[in-house]
Amino acid sequence: MKPFVHLLLLITVPLLFTVSAEEIALIPRPQSLLALPGVFELNEHTAFKSDTAMADDAIDYLQSHLERNAHYRLKHTHTSSHLLNYRHVDGLVTEGYLLEVTPQEIVLQASEPAGFFYATVTLMQLMETAIWREGVEKEPHSIWHIPACKVSDQPRFRWRGMMLDSARNFFSVAYVKKFIDRMAQHKLNLFHWHLSDDEGWRIEIKKYPRLTAVGARRGPGTKLPFTCYPAMRGPKTEVQEGFYTQAQVREIVAYAARRSVRVLPEIDMPAHAKATIVSYPELLLDPQDSSDYRSIQKVHENTMDPGLESTYAFIDGVIEELVTIFPFGYIHLGGDEVPKGAWKGSPAVAALMNKEHLTDNRAVQAYFFERVDRILQKYHRTLVAWQEIRRDNTTLRKETIIMAWRGDGTGLKAAKAGQPVVMTPAQFLYFDQQYVASEREHGHTWAGPTDTKEVYSYEPLHDSLTSIQRDAIQGVEGALWSERAPTEAIADYLAWPRMLALSEVAWSRPERRVWHEFRSRALTKGLQRLKEQGVHYREPTTLP
Repeated sequence: MKPFVHLLLLITVPLLFTVSAEEIALIPRPQSLLALPGVFELNEHTAFKSDTAMADDAIDYLQSHLERNAHYRLKHTHTSSHLLNYRHVDGLVTEGYLLEVTPQEIVLQASEPAGFFYATVTLMQLMETAIWREGVEKEPHSIWHIPACKVSDQPRFRWRGMMLDSARNFFSVAYVKKFIDRMAQHKLNLFHWHLSDDEGWRIEIKKYPRLTAVGARRGPGTKLPFTCYPAMRGPKTEVQEGFYTQAQVREIVAYAARRSVRVLPEIDMPAHAKATIVSYPELLLDPQDSSDYRSIQKVHENTMDPGLESTYAFIDGVIEELVTIFPFGYIHLGGDEVPKGAWKGSPAVAALMNKEHLTDNRAVQAYFFERVDRILQKYHRTLVAWQEIRRDNTTLRKETIIMAWRGDGTGLKAAKAGQPVVMTPAQFLYFDQQYVASEREHGHTWAGPTDTKEVYSYEPLHDSLTSIQRDAIQGVEGALWSERAPTEAIADYLAWPRMLALSEVAWSRPERRVWHEFRSRALTKGLQRLKEQGVHYREPTTLP
């Protein structure tokens, strides 16, 4: 009788077992979670059905993980009762979803593809962490016990972003895809891709081939030696190079779209443009310019000349190709940190100031972005830029998005004026900062240190804002600048586990955010999922 009793226990325990809501370690925390009795057992006999093509990407995402880690795919059915049931419903909030797990059935409901995808990644977070395995072949995990529960969920903000800087240090296509995938697993939906800076130009533009032939290479024998402080930490004896072809970028954009992530390209201008300028100085610099300046990063001659018509023709040519690659309706064009002294000795800028009655460099930059914004309008795109452009401009389109990075002050002023804002304050959301001040830590200290708890504490909406002004704040974005991230492992270290905290700041209502409760989820299942994927996260020794 003993073997029979043992078998009976194996059959009945999952049906009776109940996990409390506190033990269900979802990140970000959903808006509503109710634990129910029992467990759904997913195995090779489980089937799925769907009444909408909107769920196809979500289903494929789950199937690919099952195929890799369980060695089977769910069968499609119209009649089975023990199944995953994807149902389209009208009326749910954008990106919202409903998920109900019972011992007999899992029902996932949404009104659009993003909702189905988020319902699916929530379901996968309910499964054993082996579902996230990557890399080395392991024994298949064939049976998955999913605790019964009911989830009703929707995002707090529409813009839940993360920026990766591929300009200062280049990252492979494979790593960019992994970065996007890990964003999507935690319901971050906007990949801000920094593709040009002083240290490198990283995207193929067919009209201007020298951007990648010249501007994507730095080091000995190139026009971009390792003098862009503090662009690289470590050996500087070999040429560093790399760029993405248009075919590769399209592949990445499509990969992101299947995970409900949009891609925002950034081409930095008029400053932070050393790599651009060394590629085409005849278009972007007045040959008679005698200006002597250094940027805050100690870079000379890194600012495009707004007095030259060739500057605007060049920008038009770049944007003309960008819009064929990036379907997202926004393009980020920088606008930050124009060095003092830039344009001072430019005859072209002097003539422009006289013609347009411009009084100083701030007025010149305002003129520059008015011209650039007209180019964007021609291509049906909207400008995103760092907060400096609001200080310098009074004629921005009302839909222009300001990214507030120096703190909340400019962002709050813009919101109160009805200007769309994305909050990305350096002291909370710049993940190139050290976790703790130490020579042994990777990262900068100028805005930090910033540990995971500090990221989690950030609240983008202030009591001083009215409800209409709060609506102007589109969301939040973290930034991973790569001066101190010369390898993918260091980039992972700087990003995680801070991106876990960012996802909850961006998705969950403030009353659902409790540090000690988040800490428990992050330290257990949150980090286990990352470990299964080979993420080189920082061990969270600073978490109290």
